[in-house]
Parts: sequence; C-alpha cells; structure tokens
Amino acid sequence: MSGLQNGESLEIIDAPVVIGENVVQKMKVSSLTLDVPAIKIKDIDVSLRDIETEVIENKVIIQAMIHKDIFYIGNDQIIHHQTADTPLNTFIDIPGAAAGMDVVLEPDIEHVNGKLLAGGSVLELNVIVQLFVKVLSRKELIVKTGTGPLVKVEKVIGENSVQSIIANDLSLAVKARKIVDIIAEVRDLEVKPIDDLVIIQGIVHKELYYIGEDELEHRQSEDIPFSEFVDIPGTEPGMNVQAFWEFENIKEDLSLDGITINQKIALELTVKVTETVQINLVTGKDSLVMLPEVIGENTKQFLNESSLKLKEDPGELTEIKASFTDISAEVANEKVIVQGLIKKQVYYVGKDNLEYEQEEQIPFCTLVNVVGARPGMQVDVIPSIQLLEPSLSEERRVLSQKYIGDIFVKVTENIQFNLCEAETYR
Repeated sequence: MSGLQNGESLEIIDAPVVIGENVVQKMKVSSLTLDVPAIKIKDIDVSLRDIETEVIENKVIIQAMIHKDIFYIGNDQIIHHQTADTPLNTFIDIPGAAAGMDVVLEPDIEHVNGKLLAGGSVLELNVIVQLFVKVLSRKELIVKTGTGPLVKVEKVIGENSVQSIIANDLSLAVKARKIVDIIAEVRDLEVKPIDDLVIIQGIVHKELYYIGEDELEHRQSEDIPFSEFVDIPGTEPGMNVQAFWEFENIKEDLSLDGITINQKIALELTVKVTETVQINLVTGKDSLVMLPEVIGENTKQFLNESSLKLKEDPGELTEIKASFTDISAEVANEKVIVQGLIKKQVYYVGKDNLEYEQEEQIPFCTLVNVVGARPGMQVDVIPSIQLLEPSLSEERRVLSQKYIGDIFVKVTENIQFNLCEAETYR
C-alpha cells in the first residue's frame, strides 16, 4: 500500500470479502395430470420457494422447490387453476468456498414452456432456472479512508476474550457406576454493551449419560446460568456485539457413593464490538468486497392528532408512552413509502383511585423524498416520536393529543469493489 495522502486515514473494518461467484443453469421437465382436460393453457406462473443453501469445500449445495401455478381453459370452457411443485437439487463450484461462509443467491426463471398431451389431459412443463451464487467470508481489514464510494460498514471497536470456570455438584436420580458422556452447549446467550464493557449472560445446558447400578444407561440434564463481563475500551450502549463460545475443558468426578458428580467446565467467551458507520473507502487492488453504498438519506416530519375515548373518568393522567411498530418501507423512484403503526399506552388514575391502562394503535403512511432511490434498493428506517401536551374534553372522557413523528430513511445498494488495504487479519 502506498503512503497516506491528504485527507486519508486508516480504519479497521469488519467486511464481507468475496471469495468467488458462479452461475449455473438447470432445466427441469415434469408432467402434470390435469383435473379437467384442457383445450388451452392461459398462463403459467413459476417461482422458486423454500430455498436452502449449504457451503462445503469449494462448492455450494442448493435445494429448492419450483412452484408452478397453472391456469388453463378446460373443455367445459371454464378457467381452472392447479398447482405443482418440483424439487430442485444441484450444486455449483466456487473455488475457495468453505463451511460457515455466507451465500448470496439470486435465482431467475429464464424460460417456461408448457405442452398439452394425451388429448389435453396431461401438461408437460419445461422450466429453465438460472442460479447466480456468490460466496462471502467476513474478515477484519485495515483499509484506507478518504475518497471513494460512501458505504455503510462495520467499524471494529475492539475484541477481547474471557474465561469462565463453571463448577457445581449434580445429584443423580439413580446411583451411578460409570460416567459415559457429558454433552454441553451454551444457550440463551445475551450480550449488553455498556461504557467500555460488554456484559455476557447465558446458560450452560448439559446432557449427562451414565451407567447406573441397574446396569442401564440413564440420561440427566441440567442448566447452569453464568454471567461474565469483557473489557473493550470504546464500547458504548447501542453498539453491535458478536459473541462466540468454546468449551476448553470439561472435567467430571463421580463421588465414591455414586450419588454426586462434581463438574468443572472451562468456557472461553470471545466478544467483538463494532459500530455501524458510513465512510468513504479508497479503492485499490486488494480484497474484493461487497458493501452497501449510500445512495441517499432524508428525514420526514409529520404532525398528527389522535383522540381516545377513556373507559373510566380519569382523576389524573400519570403517563403516556408512544412507540412505532410494524414498520415497513418500499423504495419507489426518488421516494420511500413508509407505513406502520404508532402504539400509544395511556396510564391514568380513575376517580375510584384505581390505576388504568388503555392502548390505541394509530396507522400512518408517509412519503420520504430520496434523490437516486430506485425500486429494489435496500432501505433502513429509524423512526422517533415526540408527544405534545395532552388535553381532556370538558366531560374528561376523551383524551386528545398531538404528536410529531420523525422518519429517517437511508437508501443503499450493494456494490462490489477492490479495497486499498494496509494489512489483512487472517
């Protein structure tokens, strides 16, 4: 890498590196017996469903279902509809691919042809499917920033590990003569970033197999909660956290009376903290990456008012909470259509001195202008809401309130380009 130019700097990012890509075409021929003999095929809609991919060494295995909706005119002059599914199983060569890597699959139905046979009783279908496959592997890269595409990327804040020793005694349901096996895994792993720390909580689930004095094999399970923290300077609440675990050692000792097992588990927890940022990355001749380029962003504000009829006469309003839910967004030409619900929870004390809660859901829909936006692009939506002073009607049974909604949208589109790196972590 050449030296840094004016305005350039180095940054560590976690990015998907393109390992390879390939295209495969497959033709599937199938026959369908029609419920009613047909005189004409009106339409055939074909789509790929239940797609599953698996990465193995130098290959990607693809399984899917070719779903067909057939509309035809029967000899009774009525339009009939039938469906049919044909399994698709294939693989595609991607040198360098390995288990655990990510897959991007773009299927395309290239050709559909139907032919009536046996006097219109049987439909023969030929379907050609094209599968474009890309394999990606996430890596830490030291890159140059300054000029180049403006992309959304994960900036690495830090990474650290901690070892947790989990020891306990387990009382067996049946006296044991011999321990056969102990299988352990971590479940319900939760991470919480705070200032310069990440708190980790979870459960070690164990399945214990042993031979009892009755010479039969028994199974007993156990859940052991644990809690740890990892120092990662620069961590702040709201940042992104990835956590990985590995058992370094599992040791068990059976008591002389065969009733109790003393267990010690050495669990290593590795945590990586990243922050989603948008930066300009300098292009070069190093790793080929696929990242979302920022096309544009904008914020739309809207003012609205809602009225809620209360079930009881309120003596006092204690609290009103509001949040957005069921948010969906669709990108159109130069616009983003955002819709969803505003969920409001009203808490009040009635004249009977009992506390009540009422909820209302207010639908909303708004357009946000974003120059350069086109259908098919990705969109991130960050909504926020500000409640204004509520007011009660004269008879105090109708609550009116104005609110201001803020809808921030960012539109991106995945692009591929070669980075300019200082060094690559392997």
